[in-house]
Amino acid sequence: MKTLFLTLSIMIFLTASLFSQLKYEGKLDAKYKSIKLDDGNLKFVKYNKKEQEVLIFNSDYSLWRTIDLPLPKQHLLDEIKYISQRTFNNDDSVELVYSCLVYSLYDDYEDPENESVKIEFTLNIINESGEIILKVPDSNDMEIIDFNGTKKLLIYKHPSKHFEENGETLIYTLPAD
Repeated sequence: MKTLFLTLSIMIFLTASLFSQLKYEGKLDAKYKSIKLDDGNLKFVKYNKKEQEVLIFNSDYSLWRTIDLPLPKQHLLDEIKYISQRTFNNDDSVELVYSCLVYSLYDDYEDPENESVKIEFTLNIINESGEIILKVPDSNDMEIIDFNGTKKLLIYKHPSKHFEENGETLIYTLPAD
């Protein structure tokens, strides 16, 4: 009876292990961001502030690409938004969309005693050799959508200190596959 119980327990355990849906693989440091490329491949991205470079890793954590990202003076990296190949150009060069920001002081004209900090964003698209594809001041948000079979890049601008004022959306048609 004990042998039967032990055999059944082992079979139930093995069956549950084989059909489990969730399997822990490990953890990733918070300094990494996961990004799905336009071809469906998963990559992990990390910004090396000291060397001013973006490191892109494969899903097995091996280094795939290193892209220099020298930011303008006084600018900080806000976020890496999108990484692709063939979204903005038809070559095999890696393309990187990122936003950066700079803090500056401004005077409140209604209250001259009030000096405030203004955050200025810029959305940038570069290729892996550092060539600028597009630079949009007053933006740190974008989206790629499929519109009637054509891919569109939407860039959301917010040129004032209040996001809801004077905003606009810039629309670009992306190259066909």
